[in-house]
Amino acid sequence: MKEITKKYLVKQEQSALKMGSGDLEVLATPALVAMMENCCKVLLSSQLSSEQTSVGFKMNVKHLYPTSVGEEIRIEATLMEVDNKKHSFSIKAYDNKQLIGEATHQRVVVEIANFLEKLK
Repeated sequence: MKEITKKYLVKQEQSALKMGSGDLEVLATPALVAMMENCCKVLLSSQLSSEQTSVGFKMNVKHLYPTSVGEEIRIEATLMEVDNKKHSFSIKAYDNKQLIGEATHQRVVVEIANFLEKLK
């Protein structure tokens, strides 16, 4: 199993109040999801050719505890399964005290040109 750990600083613009997902100056769930997804994208990118990328397909997340703006969080992602072009991940997020979130995530490997052709 491939694994990666990345650290992220919670910025003001990632607060629930600024992002519109809540009323408090704490890490917004959409920002946590983006950090988790980024961690998986980075883990998978080393396996792709320059003509390929991965796109998010499915995310099931639990945001368990609040995190203050300015605090550092650690995301740990593990590639659990590969089924053709679909890659499944297990993700955990921690602040300096505890587990703050966990998720499962799937990404699909796509050919960039073919994928962008769908926009036309």
